[in-house]
Amino acid sequence: MTRARVLEVLRDTLSRELDALGRATAMARDEATSAESRPENQYDTRALEASYLAAGQGERLEDLKRLVAWAETLGSEAPTRVEAGALVELEDDRGRSRTLLVAPRGGMTLDVDGCAISVVSASSPLGSALGGLTEGDEEEVDSPDGVACWTVLALR
Repeated sequence: MTRARVLEVLRDTLSRELDALGRATAMARDEATSAESRPENQYDTRALEASYLAAGQGERLEDLKRLVAWAETLGSEAPTRVEAGALVELEDDRGRSRTLLVAPRGGMTLDVDGCAISVVSASSPLGSALGGLTEGDEEEVDSPDGVACWTVLALR
């Protein structure tokens, strides 16, 4: 698994997500402005609810567009420390290994040729705890399983 392959899967995944969210946003906007959404009486809130949904979907769409633009700027050169754009191989003190892609926004897992790559936000507890570390560095991180000591095995 190479950095180039991970970035290719990331861009493809984000592109598909952008297309789907664009369609959902358009549908929500159409629902909010539809004649069928006009209130029938003073207690009918369909139009208001539809407009809230359309606004929320629009915000998500803009956030995703920023993430796609960021992903397009990533090059093949690996960072020398953990930061947004770094592909990080980790191992904890219990022998568990994990590969992360640090990004401005996380919350997804990429399947790259059968390997799971977690996309984590640089501002998440794990992302911020590892921020600035280089290969061989260790850091203790609080997690739902308790405190774990993670070692940066490689940066790609």
